[in-house]
Amino acid sequence: MNMTLISGTVSFVIGLVVSWMSLNLPEASVGIPHAPKVFPAGLGFLMVICSAYLLLREFARIRKNGKAEHEPRNPFLSKIVFTCIFGVLYALLFKPLGYVLSTFVFLQLELFLFNGAAKWRINTVVSLTFSLFIYLLFAKTLGVYLPQTPIIWF
Repeated sequence: MNMTLISGTVSFVIGLVVSWMSLNLPEASVGIPHAPKVFPAGLGFLMVICSAYLLLREFARIRKNGKAEHEPRNPFLSKIVFTCIFGVLYALLFKPLGYVLSTFVFLQLELFLFNGAAKWRINTVVSLTFSLFIYLLFAKTLGVYLPQTPIIWF
């Protein structure tokens, strides 16, 4: 099975789940009752349509060629997988470590993945500067709630 069929199938299932879950959202108590459901349902529906188109196009290509071709291995596949793993780790660490530390760790891992270990100094400066600047901008200046970092008391 090639990656197009796998990604199309996974996207189709995720789109169905998002659409179904959005219909189970509670109605708004103020204003238009169905307003909170419209955007997520639209995204799920759009995802189902796009993934169905991808699957149909791939099945037509397979029918035309007679068999499914094995695609060459994508050299960036490992980076994509690691980025997904780092994203899940970031989500898990976000509340316990707070915004600053969890973002710093996430950016360090991503920059290490893409820049390598040789540029660790610049990676650290970029990660720390970005984390602190965005936290100060959103939490202190704009008043947007971000989880506090327990060790640094930001």
